[in-house]
Order: sequence, then C-alpha cells, then structure tokens
Amino acid sequence: MSGKISQRGPSVTLVPAGRSSGVFKDIKDLLGTRELLSALLGRELAGKYKGSFLGIGWTLVRPLIMLFIYAVVIGEFLGAARSISNFAIFVLVGLLFWNLISDSISMGSVSMTANSTLLKKVWFPREVLPLTSFAVASVHFLVQVIVLLFAYLVFTAWPPVGNLLYLVPSILIAFPVAFGLSLIFSVLNVRFRDTQYIVEVGLVLSFWLSPVVYPWTAAHQFLSTLPFGNFFQELYMANPFGLVVMSAQQALWPPINTPHGQALQFFDSPFATRLWLSVLASWIFLYIAQRIFARMAGTVVVDL
Repeated sequence: MSGKISQRGPSVTLVPAGRSSGVFKDIKDLLGTRELLSALLGRELAGKYKGSFLGIGWTLVRPLIMLFIYAVVIGEFLGAARSISNFAIFVLVGLLFWNLISDSISMGSVSMTANSTLLKKVWFPREVLPLTSFAVASVHFLVQVIVLLFAYLVFTAWPPVGNLLYLVPSILIAFPVAFGLSLIFSVLNVRFRDTQYIVEVGLVLSFWLSPVVYPWTAAHQFLSTLPFGNFFQELYMANPFGLVVMSAQQALWPPINTPHGQALQFFDSPFATRLWLSVLASWIFLYIAQRIFARMAGTVVVDL
C-alpha cells in the first residue's frame, strides 16, 4: 500500500479548533455558500410565517403601528409635527433603517443557539447564520419600503432625486456594522447566554441615542449646553446607527433641501466627509469582528 488514501470529492482544509485558515479563505468559503444562504433564508421566512393568513405582510404591521404611535404621541401630543415638516415621513425613514439594523442584530445574536442542531450535524462556514439574519431583516426592510412609498403618495411629497446618493453610505455603514456586531454577539451568546438580553437593552438605548424620532439639531442644542459639550457632540456623531439614520433622512426626507430642512439637519462639519470616514471605519470593524468570530467559532459545537 502506498500509504495514501484517495477519495472523490472536494478537498477539505482542516483547521484546529479556535484557529482560522485566513480571512481570504474564510471569504471564499462564505461566497461558496450562496445556495445554503438561500435555503436558510427561505426556511427562516417560511417558518416565521407558517400558518399565518397575512404571511410576510405582518412585517408591515409593526412599522405602521410604530409610525402611528410616534406620529400621534410625539408629533401631535408633544407638538413635534408643528416644528418638523412631513413629520410622519421623517419618522418612517428613520424607523425603516433602524429596524433593518436592530432586527439583524437581535436575530443574529441568537442565530448560533437557535441553530444548534444544524451546527452539530454538518460543517459549514459559521458566518452564514448571522448573515442569514441580515438577509431576513433586508427582506423585511424591502417589504416595509411599501409603507414609505404609500406615505409619499398620501402627502404628495417626494425626496430630491440628487439626494438619493446618500443611500449609498447608509447601506455601506449599516451592513458591516450590523453583520459585524451579529458575528461577535452570536458567538458570545453561545458561551454567555446573558448576551442576548444585554443586546436587547443596548438596542433600546441606541434607539434613543439615534435621531429617529427627533432631529439631530435637538441633540446638538442640548449637548452644546453641557460641560465638554463639543466632546459629547463628537461622541454622538460617532454613533454609526445615528449616521445611518441621518444619511437616510438626507436622502429620503422630502423637505431636506429647503431652509427649514437645512435648519433641522445642520452639521458643523462636512457631513459627506464624516459619512465616508465612517464607511471606512465600519468595514475595518467588520474585518476585526470576523477575525474575533473565527477565533471563537471553532469551539461552538462543544459549548452548545
């Protein structure tokens, strides 16, 4: 015997537990799982709405209810609608992008524990599970855009076409930040089950620290009155969630280019420059998050 074992099929690179074969190999493996990603996405959507009369239409219910609450309670009862034109659209734009981020993170943080049986049966790039969560959130986002289009028709107000370019940095920040946090939280949640509850609390805090239901200038005016106000303003503007929301509002809020809109969304520094620097920082963060994930994911089956 020659001492060699020949077998048909693709070659497999064995990687010690807790070690990664390298970022390029990890990316190659992840790109090779498109069919698996599609199957998991279909399974998640089918399982979520199985036996439901409205099916995926239920994704429209939450933004409509939240829009009603914020538009009526904050807009009318507290008077925000009198100082912000098209307040309902302003809030809806922020909610759409916030839901995209928060849903992908909250689902992604439990994606490992929720799929423990699958993880124990077969090997596949573990990053697929948090990525599936972002894909599910993206499908919900696209469906919820229907509500935004309906709002444009109702109020007969449309966003400036030239400002739609602000959607590019919004997406280029939202994906790496949401996916990167999902990677870290999903693998942490395997070892420390309190992680998912900490994530829930963190998302609630992040919502109110992002200008979803109030304009950035409201936070700017308050923070400028504090000691070290400039520091806190810069800290606020470093929030990637808030930057995604503000960039989306620049793109999709109809009166953004009017004097009224510019007064509400006034920025001390060039906003576009800040956005693209945040895009760069977000992708660097995703790289770091994937390296952390790759180091810790080797032992998830044992920890589960």
